[in-house]
Amino acid sequence: MKKLIAAASLCVASFSVQAAITVPEYDLNAGKQIAETVCAACHGVDGVSPVPAQPNLGGQNVKYLYKQLVNFKAGYRKNGIMQSQVANLSQQDLANVAGYYSSQKPWGVAFGNPATTQEASKLFLGGDKSRGVIGCAGCHGPDAAGNVWAAFPRLGGQHAEYIATQLKLFRAAGRVDDIDSDEQKRVNDAAKEGEMGMMQTVASKLSDRDIRILSDYVSAIH
Repeated sequence: MKKLIAAASLCVASFSVQAAITVPEYDLNAGKQIAETVCAACHGVDGVSPVPAQPNLGGQNVKYLYKQLVNFKAGYRKNGIMQSQVANLSQQDLANVAGYYSSQKPWGVAFGNPATTQEASKLFLGGDKSRGVIGCAGCHGPDAAGNVWAAFPRLGGQHAEYIATQLKLFRAAGRVDDIDSDEQKRVNDAAKEGEMGMMQTVASKLSDRDIRILSDYVSAIH
């Protein structure tokens, strides 16, 4: 319980930033049209991605989705494919497609690794104090359902491959790793450019094994 409280306290500092996200009124039909023509190949029309490297979006937090799209368009979150996809979309278009995907039925669950479930569960719920690893549940919830008010995303059932990639991108940014491209790190969890974000801080303590077992575990939570 103490570990969960400590993890939750880390999230409090970012609540005001995340809560400040205001999604414009959106048109679900307009959002569906964008999803069908721009997004479906990677994320599915209904938000269930056929590509393990790409995230499921159906039923995801609308604030989170809108923020990510805005960040991609602004270049704050780096990904060549996504930046090209949103380049010709307006802010209203971004709100429409975020609203549409958030209104869809939440995606299902994948299969975890029974051999590492117990170990991953302890790490997810309580972290590892001896290594300075903070548990994920404080922000994303014990069931990985996320936090709608704070715009923390739902993780439960998400593709393990995608989760692992994002943790590695956050880790690379948190450790200020010497990497070849800005696309190999993710910094858009910070309130301001140049500051260390919460996910960068948390992921910087994770080993490759931590990331692997956490990703498998999260993909099976429901």
